[in-house]
Amino acid sequence: MMKRLFLLTVLVAFGVQSTLAQTPGYEILYSFKGGADGTGPSGVTLAKNGVLYGMTYTGGRNTCGNGYLCGTVYELIPSTGGVWTKTVIHSFSGADGALPSVPLLVDNTPGPSLIIGSNGVLYGTTDNGGGYDTDAQGFGGTVFELTPPTISGQAWTETVLYSFQDNIELPHAPNGGLVLDSSGVIYGTTFSSEDTLGASLGGTVFRLVPPTAGENWTESTLINFYPTTSLGYNSTEGLVYSGGSFFGTNYFTGFSGCGTVYELSPPATGNTWTATAIYTFGNGCNPVASLTIGQGGTLYGTTLHGGSGGPCEAGCGTVFQLTPPATTGGTWTESTIYNFTGANGDGGWPAARLVLGKNGVLYGTNVIGGIINSSCTQGCGTIFQLSPPAVPGGTWTETILHTFTGQNGDGSRPGPLTLAPNGVFFGSTWSGGAAGFGTVFAIKP
Repeated sequence: MMKRLFLLTVLVAFGVQSTLAQTPGYEILYSFKGGADGTGPSGVTLAKNGVLYGMTYTGGRNTCGNGYLCGTVYELIPSTGGVWTKTVIHSFSGADGALPSVPLLVDNTPGPSLIIGSNGVLYGTTDNGGGYDTDAQGFGGTVFELTPPTISGQAWTETVLYSFQDNIELPHAPNGGLVLDSSGVIYGTTFSSEDTLGASLGGTVFRLVPPTAGENWTESTLINFYPTTSLGYNSTEGLVYSGGSFFGTNYFTGFSGCGTVYELSPPATGNTWTATAIYTFGNGCNPVASLTIGQGGTLYGTTLHGGSGGPCEAGCGTVFQLTPPATTGGTWTESTIYNFTGANGDGGWPAARLVLGKNGVLYGTNVIGGIINSSCTQGCGTIFQLSPPAVPGGTWTETILHTFTGQNGDGSRPGPLTLAPNGVFFGSTWSGGAAGFGTVFAIKP
């Protein structure tokens, strides 16, 4: 009893109101209403002052091509008593971007969220829209920034830093999280690109350099991915930075392969970056989430498909570990640390990045699995915990922290988790909630 009271005190102090008793410590902070309020939230980012920021795939005030609403950026502010106040701080119009964090390969799967720069500036991507795709019916897409007002309550200022062209010999469809370095340079990935003859390539890693006075941001392509190379192609998420290199994942290898993890290293001299496939998937298949960096440069990640079977189409997915080589240029060592089964309450299809907690414990979400009901014929998804073995090489232990139901106000199809300093996890669900348009939730394991 005392433990439960302590947990409720922690949650309320962080602005979390007790609304669902199904899972101790699990609370719905907000249910989206659709329309101008937004539909399909795609993860949340936690600011130092406890405010949550996120995007919705559609919704807002403006209609884009084919009659859909262009999407929003919103904030959730905690207040005393555990009530959160939600405000749309930007509605996309098409010319400035559309469909932020679009789910490119997995139906009903939330994408990445925003990053926060200096002075509270937000950076993100939209998969459609921009100056070359004003009706937002093609790809194109943008990288944008949102600058907070100097006076509380006034309007945020949105600036398109770069518009990608749609199917015109250049990278397009930026997706995944961005990396912002100390000098203000932005790095990211695009899902698609084409050559000068219009033939489809497999996406890129790009760099955006901030302007000097009166100029524009400068975009450069660091690497092109091709279906015919060992690097893989079609990156569905962003990059991570460790030990002087970027690391990322590609969904495919060749024309039917299961994807890769690649390393991208800056040039010692000149302008040519070096890309190397450090692992090609065999057991797991089709990574869609960005990597997580652990102790000593160890990489952790998930594959959407593959694994040891189960009822999921193409396999229920895996969690993997990549250990760096002892010497530069050596071979990375891959270990599959968990195979999802999608059966007996287990989840399937992990499509979001992992979070590394204390003592090497990993946390993540599955977009299907758990409890099958009338709302989710494949299950509405789970939040899971993976605890490392007591001795190296032992078995990792999975614990289900919450099973989504999509009923009675609960969400379904969870996206990535965000960990607060006090141990509370925040996240969103693509659908479900009181109106069926998604939720923002908190959970304290």
